[in-house]
Amino acid sequence: MQGIGIIGGTGFAEWEEFEVDEKEKKHTPWGTPSSPLYRGTLKGKKIVLLKRHGPGHDIPPHRINHRANIYALQKEVDELIGICSAGALKAEFEVPSISLPEDYVNFWNPVTFHDEKIKHVTPGLSSDLREELIEAAEGSGFGDIDEDGVYVQTKGPRLETKAEVEILAQFGDLVGMTMASEATLSKEASLEYASIVSIDNYANGVKDEEVEYREIVDTAQNNWENIKKILSSFLERR
Repeated sequence: MQGIGIIGGTGFAEWEEFEVDEKEKKHTPWGTPSSPLYRGTLKGKKIVLLKRHGPGHDIPPHRINHRANIYALQKEVDELIGICSAGALKAEFEVPSISLPEDYVNFWNPVTFHDEKIKHVTPGLSSDLREELIEAAEGSGFGDIDEDGVYVQTKGPRLETKAEVEILAQFGDLVGMTMASEATLSKEASLEYASIVSIDNYANGVKDEEVEYREIVDTAQNNWENIKKILSSFLERR
């Protein structure tokens, strides 16, 4: 088995326990990935980290080169965990909280490695990796997490209108801008992919309050401590 890949997103902060042994800038047929690959160890396990929005967190979601990111990781790892941020499409979700989505919807901007030939894959998240993460979350003492959520991906970079949120809530529970692209490309690359989603805000119109980007970032960064507990529990069980 090769290492475990982690794609860090909006709430991803530095992790003191992650010992970086090597940092490599990669070039792929699809262009340059969002960040160098950070190779190192965590809880005694080989980890390869890529920062989705760049080392300085300055790449907006609609400009992320998902194909380069997944291509760069596919020869490094067998399994990939995406750390993502999302908004709740329904009021019954708590903010902040954590979801391990079981499926996703992405009608509008699907991506593929197969631009020049007809090749269909059946998209989906890794049930085995998800189950391990669910058990890790339960074992971490974190508390309740959402295990049944459906993630709906939009393009960004703007948030959704209230009317759009009403429509999206008919398809799923969470709305974000990145996870579905990573999941589909991972399936094409034969990588096991699952996501830990930080629920950092209510989507526009779900609550009677305006959605502020800075508040989303702050909540995601605070929720990172809980995600670290789940990841630590997951790696310790390996």
